[in-house]
Amino acid sequence: MFWLHGTPGSRFLREPGDEYARRHLRVFTYDRPGYGVSTRLPGRRGADAAADIRAIADAFGLEQFGVAGVSGGSSPTLAAAALLPDRVNRCATVVGSAPFTAEGLDFYDAMDEYARHGWEHALLGEAALEADWRETMDWVRAGMPDLDAPEDDRAMLLEAFEESSRQGPAGYVDDCLSDARDWGLSVEDVHVPTRIMLARGDTSVPPAHGEWLVHHIPNAELIWVDGGHFGPRQEPEMQLLSWVGHGTD
Repeated sequence: MFWLHGTPGSRFLREPGDEYARRHLRVFTYDRPGYGVSTRLPGRRGADAAADIRAIADAFGLEQFGVAGVSGGSSPTLAAAALLPDRVNRCATVVGSAPFTAEGLDFYDAMDEYARHGWEHALLGEAALEADWRETMDWVRAGMPDLDAPEDDRAMLLEAFEESSRQGPAGYVDDCLSDARDWGLSVEDVHVPTRIMLARGDTSVPPAHGEWLVHHIPNAELIWVDGGHFGPRQEPEMQLLSWVGHGTD
């Protein structure tokens, strides 16, 4: 299965410890363009991720696989499921938003001010997003204060976020610009079994986003977990990844 990182993020986003091995999961991660060691692709859209995932799957001889993504990794995840119907067998998103262009959705309703400003800055362009990125990296380098997470998760997140900044704000800027425009796909084309996980305490992605997604994805169900945007949700998230990774179980 593929596990797609958030915004910002990198290939180092993973479950610490031996959970993957214990659950017999083979998990692939990679840097989206502009992050880590992946060449920047200005103007990319969510749909472009499907070609990257197919290329990686071909390189490893993967005929069938599941896809899952967290937060900003959700649009690339849905892109793979929609555009690679012959390869993807299960799909899941974790604390991911509905499309910014979603019809019939009050996108900002019940969203906190910080998250709302992030989307508004994406509409303003690169300069505003670069300022947001610097603020985010200052928080990371200050030790991510107020983040409720076990120490091994904090260490993993610090490594993943630091690697995401290898090329400066490029990946973050392009992720945000991509999510704030048409994704280049229709979620109605996701026909594989899909689970949408949202957190009850998450004010970045309001409940209406999950409800919109399950209403528009033909074979989707909404799963609620406790916690906020960053968790904690280790056990339910691992159960979800196990469901994605085992394909036909």
